[in-house]
Amino acid sequence: MKQVDTLIVGFGLAGLAYAETLYLSNKTFQVIDAESSGSSAIAAGIYNPTVLKRFNMSWKGEELHAFALPFYEAIEQRLSSRIKYPASIFKLFSQVSDHNQWTVAADRAGLSNFLNPTIYSSSIDAVKSPYGYGEVNACGRIDTKALLNAYRLFIGDAYQQDNFDYSAIEHQRDGLIYKDIYAKQLVFCEGYAMVNNPFFQHLPLVGSKGQILIIHAPKLKTKVILKGPIFIAPLGDDRYWAGASFEQKDKSLLPTEKAKAWLEAKIDQLIDVPYNIEDHVSHIRPTVVDRRPLLGSHHKHRNIHLLNGLGSRGVLTAPQAARWLYTFINDGVALPNEVAINRFEKTV
Repeated sequence: MKQVDTLIVGFGLAGLAYAETLYLSNKTFQVIDAESSGSSAIAAGIYNPTVLKRFNMSWKGEELHAFALPFYEAIEQRLSSRIKYPASIFKLFSQVSDHNQWTVAADRAGLSNFLNPTIYSSSIDAVKSPYGYGEVNACGRIDTKALLNAYRLFIGDAYQQDNFDYSAIEHQRDGLIYKDIYAKQLVFCEGYAMVNNPFFQHLPLVGSKGQILIIHAPKLKTKVILKGPIFIAPLGDDRYWAGASFEQKDKSLLPTEKAKAWLEAKIDQLIDVPYNIEDHVSHIRPTVVDRRPLLGSHHKHRNIHLLNGLGSRGVLTAPQAARWLYTFINDGVALPNEVAINRFEKTV
């Protein structure tokens, strides 16, 4: 029987971040992953701590940004596989009044580290920017697909592709047995699949469907990330990630013609060069009613834990969230109140 410190179920950004946290702490682990269509594998991977719709900082934006970048850089160096692509974001203004709001925001503590106060009125080749744009610095993209693939190879036999059978868990006094694995701790990192998890399905993971297009636009030639009604992020070889839509009711993984048409309309608002659609993909983000992660331990089985609900900012949130959960489990450090699952369990 294989013995490990931790059994991790799920291997998107959350599962990877927890595996890396264990690795850095010299702890052993085994990953079981269904390798279904999780949101991490097709995410744009944009790391940006600001909310450009409102010109403010995202929740714990500076803290998460400062923790995440060295985290990914260390993995990139160890695996000798490029995953981090720094790039400015050009926020295209939709009206003249955006100028004043941008200037005010760029002067605020925290935001001043990211928002360039200059209002640019010069045109950008192939881009529609009648009201100008502002530049967001210290941003870029993590190639999440390359990251997940490279890390699977790195951990070798510690990764196992299989559907997890909740009924096969045998609870022990100081751990648990799952089939041929003995683990002291079990951490679920399943993303939206958590809705089928009997230990945590009572938690308010609502999920939001996102659809994206991969386009080929040889005349666009931009190395920056464009932000208008959607993001357009360069992937290399004249290919771009364009998205994403947000849909609350539809929880199927099937791409829809309605969303495709909506995305094409938004692309047409942003660029004025021809493009071909190479792929149309959908996923369900693990979003929570209060837009905060879900971290903590099961109320009865104290060695079964949860790392979930990272939403659309998983690239920035996962590394710090994994560290919070690790120190909670191993060192007894209290979780931040905003992310602890007992904020909901008090009412159930």
